[in-house]
Amino acid sequence: MPLYQTSAVVLRSMRLGDADKLVTFFTQRHGKIKAVAKGALKPKSRFGGRLEPFNLVNMIAFGKEKAELLSLNSCDIVEMFPALSADLDTMARAWTCAEFVDHMQRDRDENSKGFRLLVSTWRALAREKDTLRQGLLLRIFELKYLETAGFKPVLDKCAGCSGKISSHGAGFSARRGGAVCRNCYKTDPVALSVSAGALMLMNKGLELPIEKVGRLAAGKGGVEEIEKAVAEFIRAHIRRELRTEKFFRIALIPAAAAKG
Repeated sequence: MPLYQTSAVVLRSMRLGDADKLVTFFTQRHGKIKAVAKGALKPKSRFGGRLEPFNLVNMIAFGKEKAELLSLNSCDIVEMFPALSADLDTMARAWTCAEFVDHMQRDRDENSKGFRLLVSTWRALAREKDTLRQGLLLRIFELKYLETAGFKPVLDKCAGCSGKISSHGAGFSARRGGAVCRNCYKTDPVALSVSAGALMLMNKGLELPIEKVGRLAAGKGGVEEIEKAVAEFIRAHIRRELRTEKFFRIALIPAAAAKG
């Protein structure tokens, strides 16, 4: 029976019967796996609070090679991110990262680069207190993760005609795979109007390590443009809206606007 021993993060967990938990892990060596933690809900369980989302752990699980569910043997915490649950804005963005990975990552498909990216993004979100920079971090994370899956958007030239992007204005077409020049924008009924500055910011964010994205100078308008463009790009690939993203848009953004 194969042994799965690896670093992992907890993406989500749910009750399974009266005493067990079904936990979805994103692992460094084996991609996304699901494991049953026997007795995890019992008061004296050896797992304790180790199976909560946002925990970085070392885990050991057993199971048949092609089995959908593994059996969790042990789970030890390496790093916790309590700051991600400190306020609703930060928590919503951290949850969006987790849900996004859960939808994008195929079971047992190794993606060590994506694993390191998620952990680094959670660390960056935990440190960052500015909500505007948090928003930019989330969108650049999504673009970077899409890149690990082979879906990197074209940002340094027109995805339609390969021409230059004018500094006077441009657009973004998820259907064509990235930025579009003014001429291609006019002929694309679903393209979004996105400034050349926002496209440059997206491109710069992709080039930088995620830990340094918070240093980029970004105004509210530019971040809002990036949010819309990335959302369209995601929908083009996973063809569904993330639940945490919907909650964030409906509940948190209006509340933040009211405070302002």
